[in-house]
Amino acid sequence: MTISTDTAIANARRARARRELGGLDYIRNVRAAVEILDQRIVARELGVSQPAISKLLSQADARGVKPIPEGFSGASPYEIAERYAAGDIDRATMSRELSAWPYVKNEGLAAAQAEWDSTPYPDTPGSFEEVGQAYDEGLIDGEAYDTILAASDKVPESK
Repeated sequence: MTISTDTAIANARRARARRELGGLDYIRNVRAAVEILDQRIVARELGVSQPAISKLLSQADARGVKPIPEGFSGASPYEIAERYAAGDIDRATMSRELSAWPYVKNEGLAAAQAEWDSTPYPDTPGSFEEVGQAYDEGLIDGEAYDTILAASDKVPESK
């Protein structure tokens, strides 16, 4: 059986998204369990040590792993695109959620454009640049990007 390059790349993107999302889901579910049970009990039930649970939660806090807002399937625009690429949500759901996301203003971008167009700027979490990143990485296609861009212009920015 021969597999095309496009199919292999698409399968690899889907697998990478599943791997990343699996880690986020694990962290969120461990957090939820620890809110209800003692870390030692959670560790025993998962077959890991209590220090491993503590370390996981500390690393998650350092990485800024956030809960998923009500009405969305991911905690960021990029995560929603990953869930689409992984096959967790359909195209209509992805498009609806990314069109309705309360994007934050990218202060770094505004400052860079005011100074020099070539100045690198840090991406602001939750900004529309995450949709651009998802497009650049092949998680969404150009048609979806254009639809989301047009719809997001109508959504008020978050602060």
